Amino acid sequence: MGSSSGSPARETRSAPTRPATPVAAAEQGAWRRIAEAPIPPAGGMATAWTGRQLVVWGGGSGGGGNWQPSAAGAAYDPAADRWEVLPAAPVPGRIGASAVWTGREVLFWGGQAGPDTIFADGAAYDPATKRWRTLPAAPIGGRTQYEAVWTGREMIVWGGFGRCCPIDSVIHDPAAAAFDPATNRWRRVADVPSPWSGDDGYAATVVDEGRPLIWRRGHLGADDPASNTWSEVSGVRPPPAAPAPGPSGAPPPSGSTTDPVALAAVGGGGGNGSAGGGGAGGAPEVFTWIGNTGQRLEGLAYRPSTSTWRRTAPLDAQTGSAIVAAGADRLFVAAGQSARVLEYRIGEDRWEELPLPPIPTRSAAALVWTGTELLVWGGAGDEGPEMDGAIWHCC
Repeated sequence: MGSSSGSPARETRSAPTRPATPVAAAEQGAWRRIAEAPIPPAGGMATAWTGRQLVVWGGGSGGGGNWQPSAAGAAYDPAADRWEVLPAAPVPGRIGASAVWTGREVLFWGGQAGPDTIFADGAAYDPATKRWRTLPAAPIGGRTQYEAVWTGREMIVWGGFGRCCPIDSVIHDPAAAAFDPATNRWRRVADVPSPWSGDDGYAATVVDEGRPLIWRRGHLGADDPASNTWSEVSGVRPPPAAPAPGPSGAPPPSGSTTDPVALAAVGGGGGNGSAGGGGAGGAPEVFTWIGNTGQRLEGLAYRPSTSTWRRTAPLDAQTGSAIVAAGADRLFVAAGQSARVLEYRIGEDRWEELPLPPIPTRSAAALVWTGTELLVWGGAGDEGPEMDGAIWHCC
């Protein structure tokens, strides 16, 4: 539900990515606040959407060098606007873990309880029975701040780091593994090569028809199970766009050392068309954006069924952004380092900025499409973890 992590920053109120006047979404939609989670504040919680509930667990509380891992968790039902506290988990609390929904259980894995305590185990929570079970240790050892996705059969984990703390702010170890909850077993997956692993830059991992894809530093890599290798996807990508000015209109900074922001989501497939040659046949596309904080992010879309790329509208978003697909015709982004939320209309290749939600500035929020509404919750605020959220209902 999010593809890059970030730290609290000042609130920003930037112009929309593309010049546009507020239209249908802003005129017809409305935000409403949701109940606050009934657990102690914690940042970096692992979150997963089950189709009915947002399940959250773990994270860290405290500030500076005094943070403590949390073992608290809760589940939110947006239909009832009600939280329920999870029973105690059978594993220690941790920050930097992941959560994926299998259709039956939420799998929590990895994370850390301190600089010298990084976990290789995890636990599975069944919302129907409200019971936990432990997961075996992964064959790649402990990891924190890594990538995790559900393929439809297995949880794939890769990247992050196994020993605190790397000098670079974002580092991805090449080791990867897959966990099958049906057999309760792990298997090794081919190491992820450069440029998708290594120093310098956030990564975003998505799944298209059961195949993991990694977007990092302007390259889209795919796993080939037959050869047990990772490689660049086929197809000719459009040439790089000229650097876009920042949101204020100022020229982009030269020689920034900031790690690039990377966002990716699989969307479309509704057959309703898309600007710039997309949408034909209604096949899904992998939508990607990349760039540095302070610049608009360059957008590209890749269609796996035809191995074709096209350019998309740039995005005004920062470190700590989150992206989610919403049906066949749109995407939403929580822009990071603010309370801003933007909607991307696939068929029109256009971004629109929604009215500001009634919640404070934050980064690394959980962003969920429930099937009818958009839920924004949690994240890192200016003064610490945020445990509140809001729901956008439109059209």
